[in-house]
Amino acid sequence: MREPTELENQQYQRLREIFATARRRYLDAGGDLHRSAGSLNGQDFLTDEEKQEISNLGRQVFVRESNPVKNSNHVLLKKAM
Repeated sequence: MREPTELENQQYQRLREIFATARRRYLDAGGDLHRSAGSLNGQDFLTDEEKQEISNLGRQVFVRESNPVKNSNHVLLKKAM
């Protein structure tokens, strides 16, 4: 296993920021603190641009690779794929 690169760390942090923004919008709109929001529940709080950015970043950060990142939260997601 290897350490994440600076770019990988930045990409992963950006994903977290977008998800945090969506969560904040959901709560600001009166959403339930104990419930998950998202398009599966018919409650979408991301712009089309943010959805596209998540899609692009997700393909870059959570790719299957033979040399997964060490000591990182997203290594578990890579293994789960």
